[in-house]
Amino acid sequence: MRARTLAMALAVALGVLAAPGNAQAAETGAARSRSAGGDVHGTAGSCALWSSAAGAYGMRCAGGGTARSYAELLGGAPVPACWLLPAGSEHDLTPADARPVDLGPVPTSQPPAVPVPNPVQTTTPEPAGVPTDVPTDVPTGVPTGVPDVVPTAVPSPVVPLPVDLPEQFLRVCLSPAPDAGTLAPAWDTTLLTSTVTLLRRDGNRPRFWWELTAGQRRYATRAEARGGIVEGILVTTPSRTPRIGQTVGFSAVAATAPTIALGRSRMRGVLTSLEVQPGEPGRRPVTCTGPGRELRAGEGDRTGADVCSFRYERTSAAGTGQAPDTWAVTGTETWRIESSADEGATWDVLREVRRAVRVDLRVTEVQTLVVPVSPVRAGGTP
Repeated sequence: MRARTLAMALAVALGVLAAPGNAQAAETGAARSRSAGGDVHGTAGSCALWSSAAGAYGMRCAGGGTARSYAELLGGAPVPACWLLPAGSEHDLTPADARPVDLGPVPTSQPPAVPVPNPVQTTTPEPAGVPTDVPTDVPTGVPTGVPDVVPTAVPSPVVPLPVDLPEQFLRVCLSPAPDAGTLAPAWDTTLLTSTVTLLRRDGNRPRFWWELTAGQRRYATRAEARGGIVEGILVTTPSRTPRIGQTVGFSAVAATAPTIALGRSRMRGVLTSLEVQPGEPGRRPVTCTGPGRELRAGEGDRTGADVCSFRYERTSAAGTGQAPDTWAVTGTETWRIESSADEGATWDVLREVRRAVRVDLRVTEVQTLVVPVSPVRAGGTP
């Protein structure tokens, strides 16, 4: 994640995101979803999921979606609400390298020099003029010399310790706050930056990026993947131009919805059914599973749950299509947006999406080939 606003690029590409609240709780291998206007949000494992009513979908996963839950990803550590980077790191808010950055020595203020006094004299010299002759009849026990002087203790000068100077750092914070229960970050999580002035040795400052745990760094570094439904092209088989009385099958060909993957997490779209209104007045729509099976020329069996079979009774000479002499045929594709937290072993439904498809279909009547007969000449020779 190298941008400061993780959700803005997706909002521009896929439409404006409704501001979601906190994500719902997620179980291993299960997705929990909720709707916010036309958008649906949910979680699966350590991924936040999103899908629009138009069929776009995506996921953003902490740690690449490798953990079964956010709690497992963090390993008991708290969610990294904020972290510090060196000033000038706006281009890379979640560095790939977790090694400490050399910030140089801690800047300190230099204390004033304290003068050290001269050494204090600890003995007293003999006074001048003291006689050197000592009487011999001095009583025992009487001191004969000058008494010793007890040295006076002089305190050492107090030298103050260096004082840290404030420094400027870049503070990066996750916004909004994650869900208090599941720790799941919101889909529109943004990295907010500000310049702060702190003491490096302040025990209450946010941690530097390289001081976060590996799980906390994976939580903050969120990978993103997205996809979307591409509706099919409505056709009839085995003939693209049916005739009256011919059984044809409607199909939504080239309908796709790619599977996206991050770590163990997956997301995809599955076309579950097709409903077609053939356009002929008074006729009921036909339905089939999936995109509708395409029929082959000469195929006898043209029935089944996966066949949207129909037989026209009228030509489209006075049809309602935009093109002349056609029926306006409309179809509805029903898609399921699904997610998986176990590499696709199991899937859970995030939402259903319906997409409209249409075609102007020409229906003709059976043409009878008339071969003219030449008149018979006299003598029986044509």
